[in-house]
Amino acid sequence: MRMTERTRSRGWLIGGTFAAVIPVLAARLDSPWSVSRTQSRTVWDSVYTISQAAVGEAAYGKTCARCHGASLSGADESPALTGSGFLGNWNGLPLSDLQTRIRTTMPTDSVGIYDRRLVTDVIAYLLKANGFPAGNADLPNDVEQLKEILIQARTP
Repeated sequence: MRMTERTRSRGWLIGGTFAAVIPVLAARLDSPWSVSRTQSRTVWDSVYTISQAAVGEAAYGKTCARCHGASLSGADESPALTGSGFLGNWNGLPLSDLQTRIRTTMPTDSVGIYDRRLVTDVIAYLLKANGFPAGNADLPNDVEQLKEILIQARTP
C-alpha cells in the first residue's frame, strides 16, 4: 500500500492535533499526566486576617463608600460589593483580577491613585463582608500570588 502525499499530510495533522490536545485535556481533567499542575487556593482557605480586614474597612470608608455606599450595597452606577451580584460577577476568577480592576479603574474621577497595599486591604474587607473566613496570614499584595487564590461563591 502506497501513501500519497495527501494521506501522509493528514496523518501528521491528526498526530499533531492529538499531541497538542492531550496535554490540555490532561491538565483540564487534573489527571496525573498533566503538564503543569498548580495548586490553587480559594477565598474559603482563610486567606486574610481580621486585622487586615479592619484596616481595609477604614480605607473603604475613606475611599470607596462615597460611590459604593457605606454598606457596600452599591449606588447609582456603582455595583454592590457584597452578595450574589458581586459574587456572581467574580465567581471563578482570581483575586488578582479584582485587585487589577480596582487599581486600574478606581476611583473613576482619579483612576490609579490607590496603592497596591490599600487595594489589597480593601479586598480583605470585601472578603470578610462576603462571609469568607479569616486566617493567620495577611492577603498578599503581590499580583502573582493573588493569581493563585480563586473567588469561589460556594464552599468547596
